[in-house]
Amino acid sequence: MEEDLELRAIKLRKLRELAAFKAKATATKKEEEKTMSFEEALRTVKENLMERGDEVLDAALEQYPEQAKKIVMILAEKIVKGELNQKIRGSALMSLFDYLGMPIKLRSRILYYKKGEYKSIADLLKF
Repeated sequence: MEEDLELRAIKLRKLRELAAFKAKATATKKEEEKTMSFEEALRTVKENLMERGDEVLDAALEQYPEQAKKIVMILAEKIVKGELNQKIRGSALMSLFDYLGMPIKLRSRILYYKKGEYKSIADLLKF
């Protein structure tokens, strides 16, 4: 009779462990189903950018489309989980891409002010 109680206790413990394992597996499956589309991820990341971050992200998507999409998905996932709770500066995003071996080339212009107008330095150099 004592063995029956021990056997029953072991069975109950195993059933509890199995139920917990099954609950964890279904929670993981639900998390995987909640993956967001690229458009949602891009919107989430762009909302959390500052200081020319959107320019850097657009240039990255243009120059390295596949790799940049994966990085956007990862950043969005981190933002949603709360692992990134500060806004991302453009310089930090540029450093991230550079660290990953994807140097981003931004289009830049040098302007000068003359007679109430801003003019391109290219206009000044034309003779």
